[in-house]
Amino acid sequence: MTGLYIHVPLCISRCRYCDFYKMTPDEWDNVALFLHCLDVELGRLPADFAPDTVFIGGGTPTALEPADYAKMLESIRRHINLSNVVEFSSEANPGTLTPEKLAAMRDGGINRVSIGVQSFNDKALRLLGRIHESQEAIDGYYMLREAGFDNVNIDLIQSIPGMTPADILADARMLADLGPEHVSYYNLIYEPGTPMTHDRDAGRISPPGDDEEADNYFAVKALLEEAGYGHYEISNFAKNRTRREAGSERRQRSDNRCLHNVLYWQGGEYFGCGPSAHSHWRGRRFGNIPDLQAYCDRLQRDERPFDEVETLSFEEKARETLVMWLRMTEGVDLARFESLTGHHADALCGDAIKSMEEEGLLQRGENRLALSPEALFVCNAVFSELV
Repeated sequence: MTGLYIHVPLCISRCRYCDFYKMTPDEWDNVALFLHCLDVELGRLPADFAPDTVFIGGGTPTALEPADYAKMLESIRRHINLSNVVEFSSEANPGTLTPEKLAAMRDGGINRVSIGVQSFNDKALRLLGRIHESQEAIDGYYMLREAGFDNVNIDLIQSIPGMTPADILADARMLADLGPEHVSYYNLIYEPGTPMTHDRDAGRISPPGDDEEADNYFAVKALLEEAGYGHYEISNFAKNRTRREAGSERRQRSDNRCLHNVLYWQGGEYFGCGPSAHSHWRGRRFGNIPDLQAYCDRLQRDERPFDEVETLSFEEKARETLVMWLRMTEGVDLARFESLTGHHADALCGDAIKSMEEEGLLQRGENRLALSPEALFVCNAVFSELV
């Protein structure tokens, strides 16, 4: 598969844990200029580029007004061959949703929405610096359903300081009761320079220990699986179903996995547009500059919005694909991996694989290599041995 990622670097405010590139209204209010320059960048993509997936992220794409969101979608449709697209996703913040905005998204082709709830606990939401409260998240979810979206993801964050195991399970139960098609359950990461990291380093908040984090992770995993969610990637769960797509030209989907992320995990290629967006295309990897003003200046001067281009060797690309693919709980299809990369996994890093099999961190099935269940929470230690 191939994909297109659009980065909308606009947020109503900055969450206290987030280090993604974004600008608030006090820092940037020229939405029209950003959309114009994004249109210019989209127009530079190959004329025959026909992605299987499109994902609009940020930032907060739903920080855009309905007319601006519609304009962005129109640019995408004008410049990109969307005939192959089976999944067209957008991230959304519950505090920015309106029926008018969702109508613009739906009319423009969005068929999957990922809503950043993070927690249904208001105290935790305040600590994270989210702009919404729990009830707004619930109302936003039902607003999505009323707008006709039948493929919805909810993001939750685990290991938020101050939350007890009972609080964490209450979050998971609320999510299961709502019944989205997909769940992303991410670990809170303390990124350098963020307010949350400053609070931790100053002793104002105390993250749970590794053992408690692991217990919480596996308790939520069990609850979600009991509720009918398949655990298909370290941090992601999906309900299985069969969807009939309108029109014979549309491919059918057999499940609710996030196909755009599956593309990343299985070594697919993609273009990224917008400030700080990354691309990986035909062995070359490059990222746009994380500066909205400089991004616009360059495109207005007909310059490229990125600097360095990294060319990966076949072996480097194969190792990267192996590590990313191992994130999926079904593991790596070794024959398909060799067909895609030209390398057999055992020839590529056989000693490390054998050692971790002996330690019980990796397990081998018929033509498959996968993380063991016990290794899911310590996967980074496995991956570091393979790259």
